Formats: sequence, C-alpha cells, structure tokens
Amino acid sequence: MSVIILKNINHISSEVKKNTPVIIYKNFLKKKTCKKIIDICHRNFLLKYHRKNSKNKFINFASIDVLPSSVKTNRIFRIFDMSDYFISKFPEIMNLIKFQKKIVKLKHKKKIYRKTQIIHYPKGGGFFDKHHHPRYPTNYGIIITLSEKFKDFKEGVTNFVINKKNISLEKFNLSTGDLILFRFDIPHYISPVDPDKDLTFDKKGRWTLVLPVYHEKF
Repeated sequence: MSVIILKNINHISSEVKKNTPVIIYKNFLKKKTCKKIIDICHRNFLLKYHRKNSKNKFINFASIDVLPSSVKTNRIFRIFDMSDYFISKFPEIMNLIKFQKKIVKLKHKKKIYRKTQIIHYPKGGGFFDKHHHPRYPTNYGIIITLSEKFKDFKEGVTNFVINKKNISLEKFNLSTGDLILFRFDIPHYISPVDPDKDLTFDKKGRWTLVLPVYHEKF
C-alpha cells in the first residue's frame, strides 16, 4: 500500500523498515497544543524581521514568500524557524525529535542539524509547487497538521506522486494534530489553499509543523 493509517504509534518503526511510502498516525498532538503553536507564530511575527535573524525568543527566523525569484520551487507561504526555547515549551515536540533520531539514517557519517519549522499556507492561494529532496539524511519527512479543515480553510491538501500516480491525502480526512511521515525522496506538493479568497496572512489558512534534517556544511 502507498498510504497506511496506524492506530499504534509503536508500529511506525516497522513500517519505516518496510519502506512504506506514506504513514499516517492520527491525533499525535492535542488540538489545544496545535492552536497554541499557531498563536505563538502569528503573534510574534514582525515584518521588520522578514528574512532576518529575529530577536524573538520563540522564532529564530521568519519569512513571507510570495512567488520569490530566488528559489527553485514556486510557493506562497509564511515559514518560521523555531528556537530551542520554543521547543522546550512543548514536550510532545521534544518527544517527536527523539523519535525522529531513531529513523534518521546517517550517510558518510556526516554531522547533521535539524530545524523545527512551522509553515503557514494562507487563504487566497497559499501553495508549494511540486518538488522532492534527497532521501537522506532526513529519510522520512515529518508533517503535523496544526489547523482544522472546514474551520480554518476549505481547500488545500498535501499530495504525493508515487509510481507516477498522484496520491491526494484528501480522502484520509486529516485533522488537527495528525502526524504524516513520508519517504523524503517522494515528489510532493501542497495544492492552493482557498484560491477564490483574497490573499490574507492571518491565523486562518493551513498550518503545518515540519522537521527537516540537513548535513552540516563545512
């Protein structure tokens, strides 16, 4: 199967070993935790720190990307690189990072570093065009849904291309707090969020938490 839904989180590791393309575990984060994360990002975002190192204790770096010219993949979103202080306030995220360390496979024994990022796809057409990554060192990408469909937005979903077939997660009824793991070399994209609305960077729209892993560059 291309996509599997698990009821027992302890079974994730075995599915990773099987090389299952997409793994879903429902209700990993509590709804109130997801709401708190969105509130922190939106409340602490300041335009004057756009693409600059922030002096905020929660956010190291933030950016509004509206079809920027300096990137390989077209997108409209806000992205936040969260601080160690932010992570320390959420034991669930700390546990998720510990779990991620178990499934990350190092290549060539290079040192790695990870980011805790929040991505906001605003109503009015927020999206991320199709792209893919080298599989390692991340191995399996992690996405946690933070917002609620039909409450915060109506359209817009994660899509994967597996064996030349488009797989939309629409039919899996993802909700606030759901955890998605996907083999990191699978092409994927976010379809436009409520494209019939005016583009508005408020707390509405689609919010996700991701944990990319990178090799350190010397």
